[in-house]
Amino acid sequence: MKTFLRFAAALFVVGTMAFIPLSAQAQTAAAKPTLLVAVRSIEPFVFKSADGNFSGFSIDLLDGIADEANFEVSYFEVDSVGAQLDAVREGRADLAIGSISITSAREETVDFSSSMFESGIQGMVSSSSNTLDLRSLLATVISPVLLIVFAMMILGTVLTGVIVWAWERRHGNEHFTNSGSRGIFDGIWWATVTLFTIGYGDKVPSRFLSRIVTMMWMFVGVLMVATITAEFTSSLTVERLEGQISSVSDLVDDDVVTYPGTTSWDYLIRNGIRPRPVDSNEEAYQQVRSGEADAFVYDAPVIQWLVANRAGVTVAGPVIQPENFGIVTAQGSPLTEQVDRALLGLREDGTYERLKKSYFG
Repeated sequence: MKTFLRFAAALFVVGTMAFIPLSAQAQTAAAKPTLLVAVRSIEPFVFKSADGNFSGFSIDLLDGIADEANFEVSYFEVDSVGAQLDAVREGRADLAIGSISITSAREETVDFSSSMFESGIQGMVSSSSNTLDLRSLLATVISPVLLIVFAMMILGTVLTGVIVWAWERRHGNEHFTNSGSRGIFDGIWWATVTLFTIGYGDKVPSRFLSRIVTMMWMFVGVLMVATITAEFTSSLTVERLEGQISSVSDLVDDDVVTYPGTTSWDYLIRNGIRPRPVDSNEEAYQQVRSGEADAFVYDAPVIQWLVANRAGVTVAGPVIQPENFGIVTAQGSPLTEQVDRALLGLREDGTYERLKKSYFG
């Protein structure tokens, strides 16, 4: 009996010792907080599957941050950036993530983490809009410099032709014997072929003064033709390399779509352009592809992702205005520092770059 009691006591002690660490682990797991996160669908940062689950660059990044900072996340969807910011301001969400630009105006009511993605505003147009017809060709190549050169060319041709015709006819040159309007035309014809270094054709000035004028006109002609060629080539090259949007002024007469309540929307409004609203990337893509809209102006990584994954559209020009995306927290929240530390850790161990490359190449 004593042996049995001793054996039972030993089992109790061993069981108690084994239970203590298991109980501590359970308490630690139970103490791990779950944060509510407001998101909106905006590929490739946030995708929503048919079964309601979320994925994408921002989701994977925040999951990594949660592991680093020792908290859980629970996502719920809203329909706009404004709604994300409101959810955090009003305490209905602990965090908001997606493609949310850090701005001074937003910093007045919420806090942001350090930059989680370098972005900017960029345009997307239909690929067919890069095909230059006669109208777009003229709009592309005609510039103030070309207009001045053309005006000088016409005026110089008329004056040089008339002067040489009058001087040569006065001295009996058989090539310039016609009088009146026909004679003036002969002089202009001679000045034209000389301008383009084709030669004198059937008319040759013989007087010393006329030949001096001829040499000067040929020299000026070479410079003007070279200027026209350079301007024409440069205009076409820039058009092909940079697309149609190099600054906001290029959008003034265009039908532009973007998301309301975003920095892209505000930027266009500030610059005198009233865009039309869209609700999704797909809607924006379809409108631009079909020609219903001239351009979709929005965050550069979203534009570039669409172009890489959809047919019939292309990036139009460089980034217009650089921006940075951040993770939204409530003002004064200790989560801001926790998120920043975790984000820094993901950058230092290479996780961030691997994740970014997997979505953006």
